Amino acid sequence: MPAPFTDSQDTTLVYDGVTYYCTSIVRNAEGGGDITDQKIDVSTLDLASGSCRVYQNPPLVDCGAGGASGTRSFQIDFYGTEEPDLNESAKLVITQAGVGDAGADVEIFNGNATCTSCSTTWATGEVVSGSATFSVDE
Repeated sequence: MPAPFTDSQDTTLVYDGVTYYCTSIVRNAEGGGDITDQKIDVSTLDLASGSCRVYQNPPLVDCGAGGASGTRSFQIDFYGTEEPDLNESAKLVITQAGVGDAGADVEIFNGNATCTSCSTTWATGEVVSGSATFSVDE
């Protein structure tokens, strides 16, 4: 069923075989563990005056919420009443129609992801819309 409205790039998202018509997409990336501020000062008193301090990497690294490799996620706003299944890894394909070279479709993402949250809004006189967050499976 065609959506009542789509964004200017006719963006669609297919998750677990269900098509969602997007009105906005936010791509988030959180970097992996940055150990710059975790280095250990191993300088000794035998350094000459004015010498630079000596540092080494820590034996254990605090990788933070992004983990060692970092994480990617997508926040999607869409039209429709269908809600993605939560907490299940499934195929996620996000496509923009006709924006590539010679009017070709462009894939923003094609891989597995897990829908971690979803909400749907029903309001008087308004088109039913929803939003969902997908965490990319690394």
